[in-house]
Amino acid sequence: MHLTPSPSCDPTSSPALKPFRALTGPFLLATALALAAFSPRLRAADLALSVTPQFHIVIPKKALGREYLMSASLIPQAAAATSTGLAGKIVRFELFHDGVDLYESTKGLVVTDDLPARRLLTTLPIVEQDEDKVVVDFNKGMRRVFTEIWYGSDRGFNASSLDRTLEVPQGRVFAAEARDAHLVIRQSVQTRDREGDANVEQRLEVRYFFSEYSPAANPGKEQPASETRYARFFETSPQLETSSGRESAKMARFDLSKPVVFHYSANTPKDFVDAVRDGIVYWNRAFGKEVVKAEKAPDGVTAPDSRYNLVQWVPWDNAGFAYADILVDPRTGDSRHGQAYMTSVFGLSGKARARAALRAMREMSEKKGETKQRTDIRVWALARLQTASACQFDPTEFAAQYAQGLEELLASDSLTDAAVLRAAQDYVREVVAHEVGHVLGLRHNFAGSLAANMSQRELDDWFKDYLLGKNINAYTNRITTTSMMEYSAFKAAVFVGWKMRNSADPLPHDKAAIQWGYFDSKEPVEKKLFFGTDQDAGRYGDVQRFDYGDEPIVAAYGELASSLKTLPNSLIEQFIAARAPRDARDRVPLEQVNLNVKANAAMAASRFAQILTWFSSKARSLRVENQFDFIGDLNREPRMGAHWKSLTNQLDRLGGVDRVLFSYVPLDLKLELKDQGTNALTVDRISATNLLAHLNRLLATSTYTNFVGLDDKRTQFSSEEIALIRKRGETFFQEFETEVLKSIFQKLESAARDLSQEAGGSLGEGDPVAKLEQRIQEAARLIILAKDETKHLKGKVDKSLVEVVDFKFDHDTRMAAARALNDRIGSFRGWAVESKSDINKALKDDVDGALNVANFKDFKDANLSRTLREWYLRQQDILALLPAKAPGPQAAK
Repeated sequence: MHLTPSPSCDPTSSPALKPFRALTGPFLLATALALAAFSPRLRAADLALSVTPQFHIVIPKKALGREYLMSASLIPQAAAATSTGLAGKIVRFELFHDGVDLYESTKGLVVTDDLPARRLLTTLPIVEQDEDKVVVDFNKGMRRVFTEIWYGSDRGFNASSLDRTLEVPQGRVFAAEARDAHLVIRQSVQTRDREGDANVEQRLEVRYFFSEYSPAANPGKEQPASETRYARFFETSPQLETSSGRESAKMARFDLSKPVVFHYSANTPKDFVDAVRDGIVYWNRAFGKEVVKAEKAPDGVTAPDSRYNLVQWVPWDNAGFAYADILVDPRTGDSRHGQAYMTSVFGLSGKARARAALRAMREMSEKKGETKQRTDIRVWALARLQTASACQFDPTEFAAQYAQGLEELLASDSLTDAAVLRAAQDYVREVVAHEVGHVLGLRHNFAGSLAANMSQRELDDWFKDYLLGKNINAYTNRITTTSMMEYSAFKAAVFVGWKMRNSADPLPHDKAAIQWGYFDSKEPVEKKLFFGTDQDAGRYGDVQRFDYGDEPIVAAYGELASSLKTLPNSLIEQFIAARAPRDARDRVPLEQVNLNVKANAAMAASRFAQILTWFSSKARSLRVENQFDFIGDLNREPRMGAHWKSLTNQLDRLGGVDRVLFSYVPLDLKLELKDQGTNALTVDRISATNLLAHLNRLLATSTYTNFVGLDDKRTQFSSEEIALIRKRGETFFQEFETEVLKSIFQKLESAARDLSQEAGGSLGEGDPVAKLEQRIQEAARLIILAKDETKHLKGKVDKSLVEVVDFKFDHDTRMAAARALNDRIGSFRGWAVESKSDINKALKDDVDGALNVANFKDFKDANLSRTLREWYLRQQDILALLPAKAPGPQAAK
């Protein structure tokens, strides 16, 4: 049929009728909408949107005023073109004389229909029309991107989030087609954020999906607020109920009247197809029947695609992430389609690939703090862009734990490529199941590990036997987490993948959450199952990403033990990466290998700090609080008591305060080391001598004398290279010992420890806090006053030559030790008054004696030569932090 250029069929467009337009326009619109509502249902073909060869959109006039679901995904055009879903909108097209307006439905966005409201999204220019159809230029009309995320936040109804946009100064619809019941429009755009950097124009593809809106038979389900303490699904953005204004958000769920089919992309490597399929169909165990199916996607089909739920394999070896999102009905929460992206960083085919991944992860983890402007690793330039995936995390956190796991993997004796591949396949199983769980609606559960029944030592033993191919069937009844929606560290994730292969049972919380969300089971609530999602990770100290174990102090202690144990391995691996990189063009002379002392010391000190936080009354444990029906002022005292009991129980299990916090500190302290439990890991004292000895032993083992490089070739270090590694290692470990001591005492500067008093109402003389503060005072005294007889400073006092013995520890470490005695963070204000006064006197006497201050009637630092003056002034800095005890009874107030 021939389409003529655009005289409008809108009767109010006639010049003669302009005076009546304001009156008749709303009347005609209301009439049209009413007729549409009560008219016989039109055939789908009568309402189907179509496309011209020029990618203009053809709208049947019978479709005007009808509702369509418009959803979209943003796809960055740098790094990897993986998508992020945006919130769906219910829209309608309305014809005017100069264009077709696209309006968002106000249902759920306003509290009453009595007051007319219209939400114009854009006006699409008319290209041509006839009595049946109107053709519009979508590209010219769509000059903004609505950036509301696809799931609701916890902030409630937020009108401003509906209207946040990016400007599109340039755009091109380069493809459009009707696929089944969907119109797919692909627009290449330059976008600008008026709140961000005006000089940045992000290149993106916006992929739009239009389909006739047919509400699901089920009106959707709200998740009861009283039950979300134990399980939770993703939700739509809240909508307003008519008249009352009550906010209502619906759970994101699939319609189970038909199978939920996931397609894995055709480019999935053969070695990982079974692992991906297993990760998909795992969820049938939670449903208790076959609901989910796994099929291979046709060649050329990539995510996002409105016809498929896709698990998309992304060849990107150093990406450091996997994630998922869903496109949902904003009114009912009905999940229309979703996608999960699996990057090849998980797909290790052998030792060479493992070493390549290790190098990439170490480089990423050491950049923590340097990437503050990059808030989303898939949307590089626009820090303010309001998009989000189901998996949001700091990529450096993932990289650090993955690198730690890879180092332990590569440190294994007799490691084979087959063992590496098996571990990678099991890791992929776990990660795919996690992401598919998101597409099915489940939120993260970072509290799953709180119900683990394997200690870290047992997990280590399992991992060693697993890599050696030994019989490990005795572990099939053990769990490292109750939830696939946990962020499990590498070894625990591999265990979960192995368990998926060797057991038909779902993880307990997975089954309970699916049954709760889809079938109204009350099991999570009745059993008070552990659950903590993204916002809880900053609220509870034992709800953390990539943590392990049911007790946070035991976990932090074990992680410290593992990281220190593999530190020499990590050093060697950095030289291997330089000696035999994946690409020969990236080879680095071993002399240029830069070992990061501060990053490694900071990692060790961070574990120390994690333990210290539990001495503060502000620290919260979900494991502890889960036993209380509510959290508030009325039960604060018993909660503090429960927290204190948890702290003391964990300390006792590990051998007391001295072992948990001071046994590994590189100081000569007189400690009372109690026996540990049989399943606890042991942290040895940090010693440059011992670490170097471990390095030398490793260099002599077959693991490193003849190794497979990142290039998948066998090679070995020359004797000269080994000598260089040893020499560099000696320097590194000496600096590490110094730096870690300083870092630990910098953590002590702000480590509050008031839990004992809050729990019991009084201060115990022999409790763990008293022991901790005793050791802090002893260690601070040693650090501040210890001398090094090999270090001498020479200079003049007035005209006399003087030589003084310098202090053992550097000035920053001594200052940190002095600050650790401040009144602000102790169990009571005067906890260190006597210690500070005693150290003050001893230091002052030492300094004055070294400089013969008593011989001067009026001593001034100007009397000192430059070297001695600098030394003297530094001691005064320390003395200022350690005031002498004031006389009289007011000293300890």
